[in-house]
Amino acid sequence: MKYQVFDMDRAHKNLITFFPVATQRQLAINREQIRGKPYERYFDDELWVHDAVMPALRAPIDPAHALQLTPLSLNTLLDPGYHAAETGYCELADGSGYTSSLVPFPGCTGDMLKWWFWWHAVEPARYTLWYPHNHIRAVPRDPEILTRPGLSDEARFLGTTHDVDEYIGPECLPISIEFIHPAALGMDTSRFQEAGIVAHACARVRLRKPNLSACTMLHLARRTEDGFELRSRYFIAHHTDLRVFGRTLSLEPFA
Repeated sequence: MKYQVFDMDRAHKNLITFFPVATQRQLAINREQIRGKPYERYFDDELWVHDAVMPALRAPIDPAHALQLTPLSLNTLLDPGYHAAETGYCELADGSGYTSSLVPFPGCTGDMLKWWFWWHAVEPARYTLWYPHNHIRAVPRDPEILTRPGLSDEARFLGTTHDVDEYIGPECLPISIEFIHPAALGMDTSRFQEAGIVAHACARVRLRKPNLSACTMLHLARRTEDGFELRSRYFIAHHTDLRVFGRTLSLEPFA
């Protein structure tokens, strides 16, 4: 998908001025849906891309800079410093996809991120705040947990599954997001405090129609001097299986 951008030199960021027609229509629907809500003022349909991100949009990264979905590789995210490709995308040798991003959150805390990951699923309009053009709804399969007394913010989403409708480019996809603990991916959570990890949101993502594995995603919020930075990794179609009639059928090719 190609984007037309307008360069804002003084602000060192670029305003995206073109979106697929389907998502332009969804923006209008979302704007009406959120009208009158107490959080309507946070609905901002301007999408900005910082200058530092622009090279990552123009060409894929070297696949050698992609992480592998293994404990050894993932735990390098707990080392000091940065990876060679914090933001970018590429196709791997096996045909799967990889995406990474680094987003600064000045003035924010890990507790804010933990709160957001359950709060946005209370009603569909809230999910549109995340991406007004592309997000439609996030519906938890156990909505009662969102308001159950005595739970921490993390406990309200960790271990739950959200059925989500959103656009990926021009295509609307029905997906399910199963939030998992990073330890389930082999991450050494005993290192989180020393590494400055103040929040996390990891998940396995499936298409709902058909019930097909699609992606594993990992979000780690790392403390900075003025807030935190969100380091994200997406492993797309790294493993494929189909769930049908109560069974899980692997679609991986035979060796």
